[in-house]
Parts: sequence; structure tokens; C-alpha cells
Amino acid sequence: MRTTLRVAVGGTVREIHLFIKCLPLWNKPKAEFIDEKKFFKREKFMFDIFEEIRKHDDPNPFCPKAYLYTDTMIVMPDLAPEGYTMQPYLETLDLPHLLISAAAIARFHAAFTNYETKKIIKTKQVQDFAEVYGSLLEEPAFCDTPWMRASAKLSANLIKAFSTKPYRNMPDLESKFHKMYMVACDRVVYRKDTVNVLIHKDLWVNNIMFKHDNGTPTSAMILDYQLIRHVPPAVDVMTFIYLTTSRSFRAEYEQSICDHYYSVYCDNLDKDSSDRIVDLGYDRKSFLSWCEQVRMFGLLEAASIHPFILMEPKQAKVVFDDPDTYERYINEDRTEPVLEYAATCRQYRERCLEVTEEFLERYIL
Repeated sequence: MRTTLRVAVGGTVREIHLFIKCLPLWNKPKAEFIDEKKFFKREKFMFDIFEEIRKHDDPNPFCPKAYLYTDTMIVMPDLAPEGYTMQPYLETLDLPHLLISAAAIARFHAAFTNYETKKIIKTKQVQDFAEVYGSLLEEPAFCDTPWMRASAKLSANLIKAFSTKPYRNMPDLESKFHKMYMVACDRVVYRKDTVNVLIHKDLWVNNIMFKHDNGTPTSAMILDYQLIRHVPPAVDVMTFIYLTTSRSFRAEYEQSICDHYYSVYCDNLDKDSSDRIVDLGYDRKSFLSWCEQVRMFGLLEAASIHPFILMEPKQAKVVFDDPDTYERYINEDRTEPVLEYAATCRQYRERCLEVTEEFLERYIL
């Protein structure tokens, strides 16, 4: 929700443009789901960290400053009056937007790495944040949950309904998807032998805003930190790539995006952190190896959330924000509304099907 405060200051009126996010109390099942998964508590925790790691005079910040953040509400500047815009929800990003986004992600990860290095030097021990902060950093959705089982069901039904490839008639497709989806989920864990950061894990186009100069992106701001985990940074890189690009584009440009990310990441490390990643053997080759290891999860996340995020927003609100059907479509079976919409929107259908087919071809066949 956007709102404007008009404040009298020294005889003049100043406008303060705000963006407010709060629990959807009008939809009790959804509000209970959000509260149970601690989404606002996670974002509150992340903004606490940002107060320590963000550069307050940064002319090109990777994250906004929140004015107020609680367990049920976030209040921050409305970035639109500052010149930030979102890209169209159904379109993939072009290379300039991808590179500037990758740079923002890299600076976010580097800032946390520097923060964690200082804590390691101070305490003389490396901590798994999930052990310290408990359920706040546990995986809320991408594990053996009803939501994930519903994702496997939908993936199988998408293939059966729209794929033109021979495997559309593969037996037990739903159980095969579920089995390999669980394997993908298990790859997103804290690793003692490499770098770990607090990752965003939800880097689709609505969570990245851009400034432009004559149509060219000049900066990117990352929003909405409600799915954070403490795991290797490659998870963010691969989920971002799979959520914002096409298969043919990845084949041509994925390496360039990963290389750019790693270069910016290293450029933003302080000396102690640079020394630490050398000690961990976290060079470019190691980073790219981690990208390959977590590719499976990048595909899984895209296959699971594309049906939600690529649907026309008003239609998505009708389908997924109805208290009477929320539980059924989130945790049981969302096949009917997704296939119905996919039949009417070619781009939606093709993007949902593309990542689902790629997952099947890479990890099930």
C-alpha cells in the first residue's frame, strides 16, 4: 500500500511518500500462513542486519532503509518518486538489467560477508546463523510441506496438459517430481567448507526496482527479504537467473552473469574477508561449481512460483487471495486455476512449462 504524509515543517508542508506492507488480516488463512512461516519476523531481522551493514551515504544502495519494521508491518520509502520502477511482471530481463541486478546482489552478499568476517574475528568462531537464531532461518516452504507437494502435482499436470514431448505420458510423473524436488530442496543448506551469506531467495522481477537514464538501467534496489536463509550465495545467483531469464538466453549469457556477479562480489570485500575466502578456497572456479550444484534448486523455485508470480496481478488476487479457496490452492491442488489461465495466456503457459520441462529433462529422465 502506498500513502503520502504531509508534514508541516517551519511553515512549509513537506510530503513523505511511503510504502506500507502488513499482514493481510482480511484473509485469515493467508495471514495465519504468513505468521506461521515468520515472514515478517525474517524481514525485521534482515533490516536489523542492514542497519549494521548498509552504507548510509551510499549513492547507489542495494536495499532500501525501513522507517519502521515490526513482526506484522514494514514501513519504508516509496521508491517510485525517487525514480525507481519495476519491469513488466511477465517479461524476462535483458542483459543490462541482469548485470546491474547481479551487481546489486553481489554487493548485498559482500556486505554480509564483511559483517560476518568481523563477527568471526571478534568471537574467534564461525557460526551457523540458523543455529543461533533457530526457526527464524529455517526453510519455511521448500521442504516436505503440503505447499511443495502441491507444486509437484501441478508440475506433473502442466506437463500432461501442455507439453508436446514424449514424456508427457510418463507414468507416476507426480511422484517423480516430488522425489526430485525434495533432492533439490536438500541442496540448500549451510555448508561449513565454504562461504555462507544471508540470501534473499526470492529474486523475481517484482522484488527488484531499477533507475534508468534514457532507458538504460543505472542502479537496482532489492526488496522484500521475507525468505532469507544462511547458505552459499550461489543459491541466490541461480534462483535469480532462473526466475528472470529464458532457457535460450541462459544458454548464451549465464556464464557472463555469473562472472560479473563474482567480480563485483570480490571488489566489494574488505581485506579480512578477501583473505577469508582465499582460506576457504572460494575462488571463481569454486563459485561456479556451487552454481552448478544448486542449479537444481534454481529450477525448482522457478517451476514452483512461476504459476503465482507470472499470473496477471488482478487475476492472481482473485485466484490466490480468496479466503475460501486459499488453503486448497496453496496446500492441496492449484491445478485447475493455473491450467485454466495457462490456456488463455501463451506467455504464461510457455514460461511455466519451460522451467518444468527443463527440470524434468535434467533430473528425472
